[in-house]
Order: sequence, then structure tokens, then C-alpha cells
Amino acid sequence: MNSQVIRNVLDAAELARIRGLIQRSRFVHGSESARGAAEQVKSNEQLHSTPEDAQKLAQLVFEALGRHREFHRRALPLEISVPMINRYGVGMSYGPHFDRAFIIGANGRQIRADLSATLFVSPPEDYDGGELSILEDGDHGRVKLDAGNLILYPSCMLHSVSAVTRGARVAIIFWVQSMIRDHERRSLVSNLDQVVGSLAERMPGSTEVRDLSGTVNSLTRMWGELG
Repeated sequence: MNSQVIRNVLDAAELARIRGLIQRSRFVHGSESARGAAEQVKSNEQLHSTPEDAQKLAQLVFEALGRHREFHRRALPLEISVPMINRYGVGMSYGPHFDRAFIIGANGRQIRADLSATLFVSPPEDYDGGELSILEDGDHGRVKLDAGNLILYPSCMLHSVSAVTRGARVAIIFWVQSMIRDHERRSLVSNLDQVVGSLAERMPGSTEVRDLSGTVNSLTRMWGELG
């Protein structure tokens, strides 16, 4: 599975609520959330909120993800980590690194980090630089999305954030433990499910859609893990 852009995860009202939470909180140095070699290449800030505001942020993000069909199709989420907000001011960057294998989930237990997600809060016109670079097939794809859009990619991929040269880049980050651990298998199920959805719109109630939907469920059952 390569990286996937998922659009319109957050609407304007939700972005406004998140920015309100940010305004009444403060940012601290982000090195405390890095481990090992990543500590040496990380220069950013992480939002420090009251427990009540952190809970509000998590609830808002989880509700938005919960109703987004494309996110569920691509991620097949079993567990999601506690979302964090980070900020890159002028001169801040995050050098090439791999994400940790295990992250603290929303349930307080460690979860396996199959997928990494960056959900953009700052519109791209608010800052220069700050592109997310993901090494895919020998090329560094550079990602800078509109506010409310999300990039999802396997946590095993080498990635970095380029230095911000103007303004500030604010984003929500989190990790996903998927029901299907293998990226190629997950991608196959996701793509087939997308085909079934398109066919269902053109051929509602057809036996072809029914049978293909059964195949999607059978593959998910065969490859899926619940814990």
C-alpha cells in the first residue's frame, strides 16, 4: 500500500473548534514524544492541553473519522492512538525517520503502529516549507494538503518534514492498528471494496454486487486480526 490522501475529514466548524482549543493551550518542545534515533532529528513543538481539552480533541477527531467512509475503507482500523497536535515554526523540521512499532492507544494500552496519519489544520497558504516527504518506490513524494485533509501511509516508510521558512504548520498526528496488518492485503481489500461501492451505485441490488461484497468479507475474515 502506498500513501493515500483522504479529503474532507474535518469540516470548517470542526477546524474552528480545534483552533479554539489550540488558542487556550500552549506548545512545548516535541522531543519527549520521540524515541531512539528520531530524537536526534526532531525539531518541533507539541500541544500541551488540560485533560479536559485533550479529551475534547480526541472525541472530535474520533467522531470525524468514525463517519468518514473512505478512511475506514483505507485503514480498516482496529485501534487508533490518542491524537496529538504538533507545530513547526520557522526553522523547525523533522529529519528522515521511521515511526515506532508500538504507540499508546486511546484505550491506554500499546497498539501496533501499522499506519501513520497526518491531518492538516493549517491551510497551505499560512506557511512555506513544512512538506511531508514520504519515500515511496525510491522517490520522495512531497505532501502539503488543505486544512481538514489527511495523508495516510504505512508506518514502516521512511519520512520527514522539511524546514518551515515562513509562518507555522499545525497538524494532528495519530497512528492506526489495522484489522489487516499486511499492507498489500489491506490495499487489495480496500480497492475491491471501492469497486463494489461503485458498482452498487450503478447496479443496486444486483447479484454481482452481492457476490463481490461477499468476497470482500471473506478476504477480510481470512486476513483480519482482532487483537
